[in-house]
Amino acid sequence: MKNEKLRLLVTGGAGYLGSILVAELIKRGYHVRVLDNLLYGINPIKDIVNNPNFELVEDDIRDMRTVVKCMSDIDAVIHLASLVGEPASKLDSRTTKEINYLASRNLADLAKLYEIKKFIFASTCTVYGAQPAKKLTEKSIVKPVDLYGETKLLSEKAIFEAFKKPTILRLSTLFGLSKRMRFDLAINLFAAQASNNEKLTIFGGDQYRPFLHVKDAAEAFILAIERNLSGIYNVVGENIKIEDAAFMVQKQIPVKVEYSKTIIDKRDYIVSGEKFNKEGFSPKRNIIETIKEIHKTFEEGKIKNYKNSIYSNYKSLFESEEIQRKVYTQGPIFK
Repeated sequence: MKNEKLRLLVTGGAGYLGSILVAELIKRGYHVRVLDNLLYGINPIKDIVNNPNFELVEDDIRDMRTVVKCMSDIDAVIHLASLVGEPASKLDSRTTKEINYLASRNLADLAKLYEIKKFIFASTCTVYGAQPAKKLTEKSIVKPVDLYGETKLLSEKAIFEAFKKPTILRLSTLFGLSKRMRFDLAINLFAAQASNNEKLTIFGGDQYRPFLHVKDAAEAFILAIERNLSGIYNVVGENIKIEDAAFMVQKQIPVKVEYSKTIIDKRDYIVSGEKFNKEGFSPKRNIIETIKEIHKTFEEGKIKNYKNSIYSNYKSLFESEEIQRKVYTQGPIFK
């Protein structure tokens, strides 16, 4: 799809991935309308709010009246908005199902009703669950082990029911700097802990996980638009063990590493990104350089306290009554 005057609706456009993607889309000449409830504030997109090709709709993805209005004059939808990650998703299962599945299904149905040309969905490799014995492809069995993966898989199915040729991007575990920074992601967390001279605790460690830089993830969505791709694609940077991620950090920033026999996260999988790579995708950022970038950010004092709840999806939902009022329809649930 050519980007000349192409109008895109991006849900969750002020988030960790969304803020990077939207800025790049604007830079490339797209018209972008963002639907986001700004759980983490407007700061991630403040540099583009006055751009004539940018429009912000501050509201909840579950408000169908707002979603209908957002469909006006739109050519394609990029659906990122969700409660991301297993810890955040399990805080209140009803709300997670509302946002991650029901809202996604409704969005797809409305996009079909309003004859939107293209629908691109941010899914996750988490749908593969725990099956490390072989490298998994898009045709492999999916068997998620947590609610986050389950709701993403249900959303995939609902989107395929609404559209004959949607685009589903199953993203690897993300890492890297963003204006809406997260330190509840493995590599980012390890780098932050090491930068603060704290020991790294590995839970289990033998679990394999595919990783992907957040800027490469943004490039993946742009590629999907510009190549007019359809179908399911795994988006992968590299597959490594969790313990190897910790040791990569330790090599750059000498700190103590210890093991815990407690395995909090049961996900364990090696994923092939060959199908998407054949379409022209080529990850440009690596883990080592990212560790150095995050360490430099701490050295320069740009981030003071990585443990602040704003850097964690789970902590934000658990600790902030203001955020709970936006997310949970029954109001604050943790007091």
